[in-house]
Amino acid sequence: MKALPTAIALTATGMGAWVLVQLVSPLPEVEARGPMTSQDCAECHPAVFNEWQDSHHAFAYHNPEVRKLSNDFRNEECLACHTPRPVLDFEPGERGTGVDCLSCHQGPNGRMASANRMPSSNAPCQPYHETRMSSVQHCASCHNQHGTVDQWHAAPERLKGKSCLDCHMTETFREGGRRGRHHGFPAAHDREALLRAVRIDGGIDENGPWFSVENHGAAHNFPTDERSRAADIQVRWQNAEGNWSEWEHAYRFRDPYRDEVDLVNTQLPSGKTWRQSLSRPPGATLGEARLLYRTQPYLPDDDSEELGRVTLKP
Repeated sequence: MKALPTAIALTATGMGAWVLVQLVSPLPEVEARGPMTSQDCAECHPAVFNEWQDSHHAFAYHNPEVRKLSNDFRNEECLACHTPRPVLDFEPGERGTGVDCLSCHQGPNGRMASANRMPSSNAPCQPYHETRMSSVQHCASCHNQHGTVDQWHAAPERLKGKSCLDCHMTETFREGGRRGRHHGFPAAHDREALLRAVRIDGGIDENGPWFSVENHGAAHNFPTDERSRAADIQVRWQNAEGNWSEWEHAYRFRDPYRDEVDLVNTQLPSGKTWRQSLSRPPGATLGEARLLYRTQPYLPDDDSEELGRVTLKP
């Protein structure tokens, strides 16, 4: 359809002026797509797709840790969050893309929900603005299974920010200078994110050796969410000959599984500091204490993340 001319009367400084303008032709209507996959999203959002593809959301179904702890998903409770799309959405034999684009963005009638207040109405996925996309309640569907969002509500205001996005989906700039949220979701598998969460201290005073851990940067417990997560404090000592002992376990931060009835929840709440005296063997004057983060509670020391160590001396 050709654009139609029209006249607009403008009055300026008491003089009449006639300006002829052309109305822009209306944008062609785009037919909404049917069932989509994350690969369809990649066509228009390659940078976002690549960020997601490197995240543990994308890895949620194939993660060997999850496979082992869920008994290869025979524990069907785990499926709801680790592959949250209905089986009939997949081709026969295809299964499990983890937490993909559709898991968070697919809305009613196949349209894609967006936090963008003015999404492009001409896009094939027919995006629409949805306020829930920026809310902690959107993350709660999966991440409050173990109380993380409840912990966020109880966290100090200075640490909470506006929502989960402030820490786990930081702002980024992409092609053309467009601003968006990074879809890498740094968390328990990201060293920098872990280091921002806690800080450690220790030494030897008049009461003996001590060690402390402060949850100064996470707006939830440390460690949170997965009950398979654990953070261990270990200590070792040097004897008179200068030889070091083996690392010994001193304390563990963890929320146990329901069937571990002999264990209690020892997570460190947001904004809190844990401090404890340590046992020193006779004759030892120098020691070291460290904090190890394990994505599985029984992961070997060499496969765990050391978040820092301190020298224990007067």
